[in-house]
Amino acid sequence: SAGPSKGASLGHARHAAVIGAIQAGMAVIRNQEGRPSEPFIVFRKSEATGFPYAAVAAIVFILSGVHSSPVFAAEDGSDSYSTPGVASQAETNTSAFLESFQIQPPGHVKPLRFGGLLTFAGAAGRKDATGTEAGFDVTDARLLIAGELEKGFGYLAQAEFTKSTPLLDLILNWKSTEHGFRASAGYFRTPFSAELLIPAPELDFLNRSQIVTALAPARQIGIQLDQRILGKALVVHVGVFNGNGLDGNDDDRFLYMLRLDGITDCGENWELQYGINAAHSDDEDASIGISDYSPLNGKRWIAGGDVRATRGPLFFSAEALWGFFDDESFRNDHVWGYQASAGWQVTSLVQLLARYDAFHAGDSDRAQDRDLAIASVNLDFTKIISLQFELHVPTRGVGPSPGGVVNLNATF
Repeated sequence: SAGPSKGASLGHARHAAVIGAIQAGMAVIRNQEGRPSEPFIVFRKSEATGFPYAAVAAIVFILSGVHSSPVFAAEDGSDSYSTPGVASQAETNTSAFLESFQIQPPGHVKPLRFGGLLTFAGAAGRKDATGTEAGFDVTDARLLIAGELEKGFGYLAQAEFTKSTPLLDLILNWKSTEHGFRASAGYFRTPFSAELLIPAPELDFLNRSQIVTALAPARQIGIQLDQRILGKALVVHVGVFNGNGLDGNDDDRFLYMLRLDGITDCGENWELQYGINAAHSDDEDASIGISDYSPLNGKRWIAGGDVRATRGPLFFSAEALWGFFDDESFRNDHVWGYQASAGWQVTSLVQLLARYDAFHAGDSDRAQDRDLAIASVNLDFTKIISLQFELHVPTRGVGPSPGGVVNLNATF
C-alpha cells in the first residue's frame, strides 16, 4: 500500500496540534488557583512530520490570550526606573476568559508576561527626507517573554526576526523595591536619552530623532545599576558596557555612562519628566550611529538633556545631544542636534503631533546638516492595532522635496 498522502498526514498533524494546544491551555486554566508543581506545558513533535506543530499552535494560543501591556522598555513594567514613554490611550474590552488566562511556571512569583510587535511600513519620497528607500517593508517582527522570580530576581528576552541576528534584548536583573535599587546585566538599551528608553510601540513618532539615532549608544552588552534617591523625582543610572554592540569586547576598553532622571507631579494635572546624561569611551574600530565617523578609532564624549511636560491629552517634549570625536584620522570633530515636539490626543482614536528635528555637523564637513519639519497622525483603532502617517518636509540641508511614511502596527 502507498500509505496516507503527505497532505493527509499534515492534516492529521495540524488537527492533533490544535487539540494539544487546547488541552495545554485548559490545563493551565485549571491550575491557575495554585502553583503547579510539575512542568506546566509539554510540547511533543508530530510523528508524521517531526515538526512541533503543537508547540507553535500553543504559543500562538498563549500570546493571543495573555492580557498584558507591552513591556519593551524595562523588565519590571510599571516599576521601571527609566523615564517612561507615553502609552497609547486607546482601550478595548477584553473578555473575562482572556483576562484570567495566565501562566506561572514553578519558581515564579507572578505569571509570565508576553509581548509582540509587528510593523508593516511604506514610504514615498526622497531617502534624505524619509530616512528610508521608497517602497514597502516589514520593519518589526518581535516576540518577548519576561518573568519575575523569587527573592527579587527576574529576566527578559526579546527577539527581532527581521534581523540576521535575532537577539534584541537579554536581561538578568535583581531588584530591591524596599531600597529602590536594581542591578541588571546582559544586552539591552543603555541609560542614555529619554527617547532611546521609550519602548518601540510607544514612540510618539515612527522613528527616533536624527541626533538620538546618531549619538545614543543604543543596545550594548554590560552591567547597569539604578538607585532611587528621591523616589521617582530623582533616579541615578550608572552603566559600564563593551561599547561595540552585540559583539564581545575586542580590547580592554569600556563605554562608561551616567544618567540622572525623574518624574514630578506639578499639580493641576501637570506632570514633568526630565533627565541629563553623559558618556565617554576610548574606542577601537567601534561602530557608531553616524556612518561618516564609523568605525571609530579614538575617543568620544557625548552628553545631553531632555524634558517632557504632560497635561491631560497635551504634551511637549524636547531633547538636545552633543558629541565630540577625537579619532586617529581626524581631530576635534563634533556634531549636535535637537528635537522639539508637541502632541494632542484628540480622542481615544486620534492623536496629532508635530516635530522639528535638527542635526548639525558643527565645523566638520564629514557629515551633512539635516533639518526636518514633521507632521504626524496616529490612529489607535484598538489596543493592538494602530496606524501612523507622517509627512517629512526638509527645511535645510537635503533639498526641498518632502516625503511621506506610513506604519501599520500590531502590538500585543
